[in-house]
Amino acid sequence: MKMTRSATAFTVCAFMALAASPALAATWTYSGTGPASNSGLSATASAFSATNNSTSTITASTAYYGGGLGVTSQGESTSSPQHAVDNNGVIETVMISFSDGVSGLTSADKVNLTSASFGWSQTDADFSVYAYTGASSTPSPLGISYTNLISNGWTLIGHYNNSASSNAKTVSFANTVYSSAWLIGAYNGLTTTSGASSGNDYFKLASVTGNKCPANSTIPGCGGTPPGNGVPEPATLLLMGVGLLGLTRSVRRKPV
Repeated sequence: MKMTRSATAFTVCAFMALAASPALAATWTYSGTGPASNSGLSATASAFSATNNSTSTITASTAYYGGGLGVTSQGESTSSPQHAVDNNGVIETVMISFSDGVSGLTSADKVNLTSASFGWSQTDADFSVYAYTGASSTPSPLGISYTNLISNGWTLIGHYNNSASSNAKTVSFANTVYSSAWLIGAYNGLTTTSGASSGNDYFKLASVTGNKCPANSTIPGCGGTPPGNGVPEPATLLLMGVGLLGLTRSVRRKPV
């Protein structure tokens, strides 16, 4: 049996294409206080605030301004810059809840957020990011202090030292967590290792970008068919392709 080089290359490329299945990247852009949508997946924004990081959060209000979503806490001025997401007086955060519109929480509602775009900021724009990885089907930070988020099912993605700029900017917080609920808020002061400072952070959230769960995923936290149940993992497909390449070379060397 003979296999030409072109046939061999085609076969290996086919396996490589399967192995490197593309991420389902998407961006949700806010043009009002209503949910942002992308390919049937909506991202609803709600707001919470607390007087400091050890007191319980209460509900706050979102509002849309030219640069994106801002937050107004109870008793706070609605004028600039207090109507931004900030930590001056109280610490404000936006919860983004993803839903495919079908009842019940499944992997189709989960997103791996990897960056946020700020349409406006002032003085500074340090921020904190959390993703819900607990068991509740209706995650919420309401009534939970920032200090106790982690013990209540929230995973810290990171605190980010973000230099202010009045121009739109995108900041990455690459990670591997998939969740239907994310918190992006003004820096809550729970660590000093990031170089972030609290009390002077103001920004408006314009959009978020991340990866949607692919169908029949084996990605941890993303649901779908688990490894070993008939759906090869990308690494397995890659090894199969390399093995096939070696086999075809061996066959080609044998005399007919």
